[in-house]
Amino acid sequence: MDIYETARPEVASLAEKTGEMANAAVEEHGQGVYITRAEGTEAVTVDTYAGKRVKLHCTALGKTILAELPEERVDEILDTHGLPARTENTITDRAELKAELDDVRERGYAYDREERLPGLRCVAAPVVPEGGDIVAALSVSGPTTRIEGDLFHEEIPELLRSAANVVEINLVYS
Repeated sequence: MDIYETARPEVASLAEKTGEMANAAVEEHGQGVYITRAEGTEAVTVDTYAGKRVKLHCTALGKTILAELPEERVDEILDTHGLPARTENTITDRAELKAELDDVRERGYAYDREERLPGLRCVAAPVVPEGGDIVAALSVSGPTTRIEGDLFHEEIPELLRSAANVVEINLVYS
């Protein structure tokens, strides 16, 4: 409940600033569970809602979460849930996914390049309170025709890292 209450205003702010769909999700039983979302003025309607479960390997939120988990837990999740293809862009090879997770750790955020839904891109960043484990991930998603270039690679990631930092501080100190 704390993460929901703390993330909700930042998710709303992300939606307002970008005009797109913003989300927060947590990991539960090896799947991603959306806990809140907000729609900006330009947001496309997709199949996400609070409580929806998704595979972790094919979403930016999920890859962000996987990148922060211990390798043994990642292997357990992949063994249990597999790597089914959602689109032709979904990573379905374990070695390729692990290389992607290394990139996510290095960059500090993850991409979904039409891996869950055709025509949709997403960027996500982790919420990891100081000295703790990942508690959630925040994301912004939109159509490939708008989420591209500097917006996709610089502006949205920076907004997400800033929002995640606010959530982390509020979780620790409020």
